[in-house]
Amino acid sequence: MNSRTLCDNWERALAGWAVPNEILDQISISPWRLRPENFAPSAQRAKSPTVMKIRELLKHATQPESRSVMDVGCGAGGISLAILDEVTSITAVDISEEMLESYRRSYHEAGKSQVTLKLVQGSWLTVAQASGSAGVVVCANVLYNVPNPCEFITRLNDAALIGVVIELHDNHPHSVANPAWKHFWNIDRPDKPTAGQLVEIIKSLGINPETSSFYRDSGDTFTVDDDLVESIRQRICLDASRDPEIREFLTENPVRQLKSQLIWWTKQT
Repeated sequence: MNSRTLCDNWERALAGWAVPNEILDQISISPWRLRPENFAPSAQRAKSPTVMKIRELLKHATQPESRSVMDVGCGAGGISLAILDEVTSITAVDISEEMLESYRRSYHEAGKSQVTLKLVQGSWLTVAQASGSAGVVVCANVLYNVPNPCEFITRLNDAALIGVVIELHDNHPHSVANPAWKHFWNIDRPDKPTAGQLVEIIKSLGINPETSSFYRDSGDTFTVDDDLVESIRQRICLDASRDPEIREFLTENPVRQLKSQLIWWTKQT
């Protein structure tokens, strides 16, 4: 199957995640809102397979300009700020001003002023050319927000001097709330697209990626605490008055952790 057909299938599947307007009209906080603290640097993320793979690819840097990273969809810096000691520069790209401001604060707090930081606000397809290039281009937990992965991935590849590292869950991250959607709204949510589909898209573009899988957190299920209740409540578009019901449901129906996929490739020389 050609890349255009595969990407059209991805776009159609992604469109299925739209929340009905009659539900959105009842809420004040978007189910898609992302909190910077969930994407901030942490000891756990610093030891993740994604960061390890970036370090591995950076060993192939032969020039100062290739000892650099571009973080597309950088969030608050959980990935690229973990390697400040190993690069000469970082280009951080995100559509959210809030995320970039959080990234900037964490960068200054790290005290690594010898590392040049370039912040770029905007969607990747809009700012890719202005963002330049870097040794390793990383894109973590972004692709389920991308309706046109063909062009997106091509631009990631074009920007990389050494290689590209992608992280995403096996399934859409909001799929953990699918049972709650069914229970509280009697709505069946989608089960596609998947990381497997993305790998096929990458291959269709003439790229030969390698893959591995991992769990970001320990344990098969998440602990039912206030953070989890709030997260599921936001995703299924309910208000805080329903928290006791949500907590009871999650206690009886544990939220299983999604496996993550690490996808990477090196540029052909």
